[in-house]
Amino acid sequence: MHSTTQFAWSSKLNWEKYLRPRDLSEALTLMEEYRGEARIIAGGTDLLIQLRKKKLNLKVLIDITNIPGLDRIKCEEGLIKIGALVTHHQAAVSPLLRENAGAISQGASWLGSPQIRNLGTVGGNIVSGQPGADVTIPLLALNARVKVLSKKGERTIPLTEFYEGPGKTVLDSASEIVTEILFPALKEGETSLSLRLAKRKALALPILVSSLVLSADLAKKRFRYVNIALGPVAPIPFRAKEAEQCLASAPIREEIIKEAAQKAAQESNPRTNPLRGSGAYRKDMVAALVERGIQQGLHALEVRHG
Repeated sequence: MHSTTQFAWSSKLNWEKYLRPRDLSEALTLMEEYRGEARIIAGGTDLLIQLRKKKLNLKVLIDITNIPGLDRIKCEEGLIKIGALVTHHQAAVSPLLRENAGAISQGASWLGSPQIRNLGTVGGNIVSGQPGADVTIPLLALNARVKVLSKKGERTIPLTEFYEGPGKTVLDSASEIVTEILFPALKEGETSLSLRLAKRKALALPILVSSLVLSADLAKKRFRYVNIALGPVAPIPFRAKEAEQCLASAPIREEIIKEAAQKAAQESNPRTNPLRGSGAYRKDMVAALVERGIQQGLHALEVRHG
C-alpha cells in the first residue's frame, strides 16, 4: 500500500493528500483514481511555486521519489539514459555526462542554488516547459527523446516535439509520467557545450542559453554538423535550423561561422523584458554566443586530438 502524509502547510497550498506510491504501476493507478485532481511531484521546485501562486487547483500530490530505478544515469548500446528523478546536482557532477554530454553538466551546474540543484530533477525541468530551462536546452541540442508512461502504455517523444508554448507541453500531466530521457552518445570528432548569459547574481534567470553539439573533421577543415539550441528567445526552446543548415558539411571558415551566428539571431524572436533586456540586445547576444560557442567547440576538438 502507498503511504499517505499530511503536512501542516498543505492547507495553505490547497491540497488534501500527499501519497507515496511504491512503483510506477501504483503511481499510474493513483493518477487514474484522482483523475484531474492529482499531479506527480518529485523535487517540487516548480510545482510548489505554482500551488502557492494558486495557478493549479489540486487535491492530491503523488510523490514518486521512493520509486527505485528513476535516479540513474547510464549508457547502454550507444544511448545515454537519464532517469527522470536524476537531480541537477547529479547531472552536474556525473563523470559520464561530463565526458560525453558536457553541455548538460554545464547547464545543470548553473541552475538555481545548491539547495535547488539537490532537489530539482531533470524530468521536472523538462515538464515545466520553461523556454529558458538550463537543462532542457542542452538536451534539445543532443537530440534527446522523452520516455513517457501511462495506463495505455509507453511512448517516446522527441524533445523537439515536446513543447507547445511557455509552460505548455504535449504531456498529459493528469495521466502520464516522464520516466527517462535518452539521447545518442557522442562519437569521435564530436563535442557539446553550453553558454549562458545572465545578470551577475547567483540565482538570476538566464538572459540567454545557447547549447551546441558540434561535429567536425579537423584534418579536412570541414564541419560535419552543428546542432544549435536556444532559449529563452522564443515562446519555446528551439533549434536554429537555418543556422545549422549553413554549417552542415561547410568548410571551417570565420565568415561562415559569422553567417551562421547571424542566421541564429534572425531565427530568434525575443521579447523586450525588464529582467532580460531589449529584444534587439538579446538578438545581438544570440549571434555573439553562437559564434563563441562554435569557436569553443572547435578548440575543444583541437585540444582533444592534439
